[in-house]
Amino acid sequence: MVAALALLIGACGSGGDSAGGSAEVGVSADTIRLAASQTLSGPGAASCAPSTDAAKLWFDKVNTDGGIAGRKIDFEVLDDGYDPARALANVRTFEKDKFAMVGACGSATAAAIYKTLSQKGIPFLFPTNGVSEVVKPASPGIFQVLPLYEDQTASMVRYGFEKSGKGSIFVVVNPLGAYQSAIDSAKKQATDLGGTFTNSAVATLGTTDYTPIALQIKQAKPDYVVMSMGGSDSAKFVNALVDQNAVPAKAILGTTASVAGSFLSSYNPGAASKIFFGSAIQLPAGKDADCTKLLAGTPAVDDPIALTGCASARAITTAITETKDLTRANLMKTIEGWQKKEVAPGILAELSFSSTDHIGISSLFIVQPQGRAFRTIATCPYGEDVQSQGACTAAA
Repeated sequence: MVAALALLIGACGSGGDSAGGSAEVGVSADTIRLAASQTLSGPGAASCAPSTDAAKLWFDKVNTDGGIAGRKIDFEVLDDGYDPARALANVRTFEKDKFAMVGACGSATAAAIYKTLSQKGIPFLFPTNGVSEVVKPASPGIFQVLPLYEDQTASMVRYGFEKSGKGSIFVVVNPLGAYQSAIDSAKKQATDLGGTFTNSAVATLGTTDYTPIALQIKQAKPDYVVMSMGGSDSAKFVNALVDQNAVPAKAILGTTASVAGSFLSSYNPGAASKIFFGSAIQLPAGKDADCTKLLAGTPAVDDPIALTGCASARAITTAITETKDLTRANLMKTIEGWQKKEVAPGILAELSFSSTDHIGISSLFIVQPQGRAFRTIATCPYGEDVQSQGACTAAA
């Protein structure tokens, strides 16, 4: 009986804060176990893998600096190939001994796993997701710092019309989760602002030849092309527009999905003056930002996806550090209490959450490619009610 009692006391003291506390899955006296299901193979790998690589670098830095309250972060990543079924299988592996799921790149996979994670009380922290059902209404434990595609397309149409005047739009998307809502949102915003909707096209992620869609656009002659596409697909599409002399009269407007190193490395710079993308992060990142310093000297320092991954990892360690009795429930309360919180200065805008709002971002940076880098040219208020937002402001 004495031995059994000693084992029970030891188990109860293995979780919680450094002074003790209630036991929690994935938390011991010296370790916090985190996991990610990530797209490391297939068409989306070039865009997604840098975020996990950068997150691991940040967690390694935290461990080198002594960990969090003496605990080191154990970070395991499994490939899901952007396959929802594989992502769900990864979750079933992780749920046994991981404290939280972090990162994850891809709306389809995020949509496949969030319900299981929420029902089991496992935090799902800051995935790259553009599907509204994952966070609207707020699901317990599911938090993100990136804007939704449907709200982004509306915001980008609004920005384009504000900058260059109302006009006609043609929308092109990859099937990134609930892509139809992104098309519908852009259409509604254009017509509400006095413009017109010309047509739309859906292209499978990894499409090799965008010439047929470029020719449709050349025939339609829209003032704007609005796209929500992966980084490398965005580059192939822009190149097809240039090759077919189909670049729209006013602008090419895109979402955060296009803000990637895989776009910068292969797009035709001849179209740069017409390209404007919404971005969740400031670009270039601040020179004194922790993630800029961490990634300095590596190719990732200029990759927006890597910077986003590092900034998200920094936000995660901030939340864990601020949660004194480290349980999943307490971690969720910590994040829901953030109001205008600086978690990655020089990269992310301030974050605000609540029990009913699990999308932390309140500003969308407008970036434009210049050569092989992006530059922030404006900041726009962000939210699901685009009509009530104030005007965008030019960057200093």
